[in-house]
Amino acid sequence: MNFSLSNMENLFFLWALFIVSTAVVHIIFAVGVLKDGQRIHGAGNETVLVPFWVWALATLLGGVFVAVTYWAVHHSTLSRGNKI
Repeated sequence: MNFSLSNMENLFFLWALFIVSTAVVHIIFAVGVLKDGQRIHGAGNETVLVPFWVWALATLLGGVFVAVTYWAVHHSTLSRGNKI
């Protein structure tokens, strides 16, 4: 493969776009988890396993997969059955 400088610049641009997009998605989901955790805490309940801010931090690092886990533990039919 013979890459010219313009091809490398295009690859770098696409890579940078992917990284920035991923970071934005992680931030959006982390803010959502944080707000939901604050709502749960404000209603007098606690989040499962760890405090809500730890869930938000984990979502910031782990992204959509951690957000789905948070949802499954707190809001799906797999949750402990309490209405939060």
